[in-house]
Amino acid sequence: MRTVSSTGAGGGIGRHPRTAGPIIAAAAAALAAIGCKDSVVPFFTAPTSVPANASGVQNAVTGLFGAMRTDQQYFLIYMNAFARDALVFLSFDAQYVTELAGLQPGSAADFTGTGVWNNQFTNAKQANTIIATLPSVPDFDSHQAAAITGVLQTMKALDFMYLAETRDTLGVPIYSIVNGVSSPPYCAADVWRYIVALLDSGNASLNAAGPIPLPVVLPPGFGAVGQTAGPSSTPGAFAAFNRALAGKAGLELAYAIARSTPGTRPTPASAGVPDASALGRADSALTASALYNTGAIAPPLAGPFALDPFGVYHTYSAQSGDAPNPLNRYYLQLAPLSDLALDVDTANDLRWRRKFVPNPHPLQLPQYSAAAVPASYLPYSSTNSPEPIVRAEELALVRAEIQLGLGNYGAAITLINIVHQQAGGFATPLSIAPTYTAVRDSLMKELRISTVLEGSADHVLAIRMWGMEAVSDTTWSSTAGPDAAAVAAITSQGTPPVDLHTTISPIPSSEVQGRGGSYALTCSAP
Repeated sequence: MRTVSSTGAGGGIGRHPRTAGPIIAAAAAALAAIGCKDSVVPFFTAPTSVPANASGVQNAVTGLFGAMRTDQQYFLIYMNAFARDALVFLSFDAQYVTELAGLQPGSAADFTGTGVWNNQFTNAKQANTIIATLPSVPDFDSHQAAAITGVLQTMKALDFMYLAETRDTLGVPIYSIVNGVSSPPYCAADVWRYIVALLDSGNASLNAAGPIPLPVVLPPGFGAVGQTAGPSSTPGAFAAFNRALAGKAGLELAYAIARSTPGTRPTPASAGVPDASALGRADSALTASALYNTGAIAPPLAGPFALDPFGVYHTYSAQSGDAPNPLNRYYLQLAPLSDLALDVDTANDLRWRRKFVPNPHPLQLPQYSAAAVPASYLPYSSTNSPEPIVRAEELALVRAEIQLGLGNYGAAITLINIVHQQAGGFATPLSIAPTYTAVRDSLMKELRISTVLEGSADHVLAIRMWGMEAVSDTTWSSTAGPDAAAVAAITSQGTPPVDLHTTISPIPSSEVQGRGGSYALTCSAP
């Protein structure tokens, strides 16, 4: 093992995040209240014990699934800002633009650093608590206990995916829910190895349970995978969700390994050497999922996402005791950037035409909003709008990314065109040269419009994996096109902007303080 020392940004596990601006504080308070309503168990914020009966386990599982949604607003806002796909323009909280879109370093003490941190560790600890209770619950036989264990291991892995995707090379203290601050943060490749292994363990548990009905009821957004435990190739089996996540996690592992060594790291001009073994396992996992179905891909409906047999969603409502869609509150000030629109055939692509509608209300922060398109994201127009975690359309593009990494350019092109035609509504396929850069660039464009503002965050993950930060994130260094107006507006205030190409959230400062001021990564040999 090797240790890499760094100091600075971080957030202590179990501590309440600090927030910036009145809307952030109000949103945090509202979501905290909603979270308590979602969970009918008393240990939502501090897991202690679960009643040893079926009702107690169901309540705990319900609380866990409800809690998974608590800071999705931050995850979505972060990842789409990092990708320069969409930003929130609020006159009293310019940090949504300045920190997240690379105009100034992100603060480790405000929402930029503290969001998507404490909640994920709390959820993972709650999953462990429920699993530890199962052997003492007489209501469940061994197969039912295995099914619940597999569900919880999968959801725990998803929580760690959120952590790994927001912190990337800054690492994650993956064992801190057991050992506290004495557990060091691990490098990205080790974090992804852990996540892949956790998903494999969850899949083994689900397969051990077999095709039995799930002994717990899941939220409606999990209806496509909420019927039986396994196997993953069976429609309705939760193992299908597990394997879909394993495909995504294996892809990220392959590139985390490649990026850990300069000689294998992808660059804007070269493919690098993503780990072939991890890519192969990712491809096998993905294609073993009943959610992977290229024939199910179609143009989006105009309006909120409809729950479908090949997607899994966080669901929301404005009913008492539930949580409204967290991005609905920003509907009129959450806008796509010109950089996204320039990558899309906005006149003909049905994904653009049915996801974005004109917004007649002026955006706030005019010095920055000149870089945006005056449009609103229709899928989140309602407080009841679901938010995708995985969908068949996205999974086809994830597999295209895997094929690109393996050098199978023809297979990647085929998948890109399936999505382009079936989701975009185009009669003819794209003409893509079978080279790394041509396939990569086409894939990035399809990822943008297919997954914008969804919980997959695929576009910014691709930017990082392929070393494209300084090429893709250049809003504030533009000298021509729509972004140049935003650059001129900022410059007119006295100082030309410098684009920091930000794609990572800082570690919360309280996390570093809790570790004595040092956040030192522990890494296995590349």
